[in-house]
Amino acid sequence: MKYGIGDICYIIENDTVKRARVSAKKDGQYFVQFVGSCGALAVPENEVYATPEEAEAGMKKDRNLSSPVRYL
Repeated sequence: MKYGIGDICYIIENDTVKRARVSAKKDGQYFVQFVGSCGALAVPENEVYATPEEAEAGMKKDRNLSSPVRYL
C-alpha cells in the first residue's frame, strides 16, 4: 500500500506496534515520526502497515533482522 505525507501508519519497533505519521518517502523507504514525539525514522516500505492488526501479523512472521552497523 502506498502512503502519502501526513498519513497515519503503524510500524514495529522493539517488538511492539507503534503508531506513526509519514513525513516523507524516498527510494523505497518511508520516513515516519511517532505520534506525539520529535525525530524521524527511516523504515523500509515492506515494514509499514495500515492497521495495528496488520502490524501484529507482520510481527509474527519471520522477519530478516539485521544490524544497520557492520563491524570490520
